[in-house]
Amino acid sequence: MAWWEVYFDELYVRMFEVILTPERTAEELSGVLSFLDLAPGARVLDLACGQGRHSLPLARAGYRVTGIDRSAYMIGRAQGAAAAPGEGAQPPGEPVDWVQGDMRCLPFGTRPSSGGGFDACINLFTSFGYFEDEAEDERVVAEVARVLKRGGRFLIDVSNRDYYLLRMWPASWRHYGRAIILEQTAFEPETCRFYNTFTWVEDDRRESLVHAVRYYTAPELKGMIRRAGLAVTGVYGDFDGRPLTLDSKRIIVLATKPDG
Repeated sequence: MAWWEVYFDELYVRMFEVILTPERTAEELSGVLSFLDLAPGARVLDLACGQGRHSLPLARAGYRVTGIDRSAYMIGRAQGAAAAPGEGAQPPGEPVDWVQGDMRCLPFGTRPSSGGGFDACINLFTSFGYFEDEAEDERVVAEVARVLKRGGRFLIDVSNRDYYLLRMWPASWRHYGRAIILEQTAFEPETCRFYNTFTWVEDDRRESLVHAVRYYTAPELKGMIRRAGLAVTGVYGDFDGRPLTLDSKRIIVLATKPDG
């Protein structure tokens, strides 16, 4: 069984809520909206939407959002957040269309009867590079290109391999309440894959998750996007639009589906 088939569950949410703060999400969304320059009511696909932390604010802003994720647990979390009272709740009149599905075979058409495709697709927080075969990652980008409208935009945000490779520590930890979260990291040069084991330690409780992701460089991402028929229009090192450098934690690539 692949790691991503069991990784996204309650422990994942508990592990990462310490870093996925409302402030971080707000900064990411500000960048997304600046990069995409969406028209009011634009159709947006949140690819690997997780618990809906980007989908729901985009819907509140008036966009028609579809969130797709392979994990039934994460889709359930997103639906629960949408239904819950309070600031995070889904607004009346702008429901997110939650879909459980595989990013390698998107269940959307591009004919006028199906809405003519999406105005934009976002893929955030290194939700890419999961598959053992690079051809599967290429297939994901080809599917994005297929479901975009002509003139539609694709925004992908991944970890900067070079930043983390130059600063890699075999082990690190952080406190979260009474718990300690231990992260152990290894890098496989032949596959450019980072292997991260996250362990939650609290009293006598010890639970672990294993994460194994291929980190692509900017030239590799740009080549993959161009082979899918999209035009790369920008490469950035953060959501504030700063240039990509070795000090950038993120690689953000913006691409457009040609009109012709």
